[in-house]
Amino acid sequence: MMFKRLSRPVLLIVGHKSRLGLVCLLGVAALLGTLGVGLMTFEPQTYLSGQASFPVNAPVVDPSIQFQAETVKPNDSGGNYFVNYRLKREQVRQEAKAMLAKLLDSTVEKSKTQAQEKWLELSSEIQQEEEIENLLKIKGFQDAVADVCSEHVTVIVYAANLTPHEVSLIQDIVVRTTNVRLDKITVSAKT
Repeated sequence: MMFKRLSRPVLLIVGHKSRLGLVCLLGVAALLGTLGVGLMTFEPQTYLSGQASFPVNAPVVDPSIQFQAETVKPNDSGGNYFVNYRLKREQVRQEAKAMLAKLLDSTVEKSKTQAQEKWLELSSEIQQEEEIENLLKIKGFQDAVADVCSEHVTVIVYAANLTPHEVSLIQDIVVRTTNVRLDKITVSAKT
């Protein structure tokens, strides 16, 4: 008799398998997202869309402050590629700044200092990217995007192809702006 009373609630739960499964799945996803398990177990590498051989690495200076790099997959149609690339890059940067802003308000001095250093590093990278992109436009390139990391710079220029002189010009601008070695600069053309 006791089992008959229990069978009814069990049937209600079993009868709603799809809702229960969906709720469980959402709960697990929220738990993993909250804990950030993926951030603590590995350091991801980000590759530019369509250029799997050119990694853009951002080394972790201190494991207590980490960022997850996100692959940017902008629209591939001409000039929209560059607009979408900048929009996505700005979105990722705003998220990083929001995380750092919380750490800047921290009462733990070490976290606050590290957040200040990361904020300055991020601000410097943004300034250098904008300077490279503007100088390339001044030199006659229709459009370009630059990704500056601490030891590597990737530049994508709106062009069908690039002459050796144009590649040299781009590299010269990057070296003057960032002081990165020539072998750490990647230049690509995109139409």
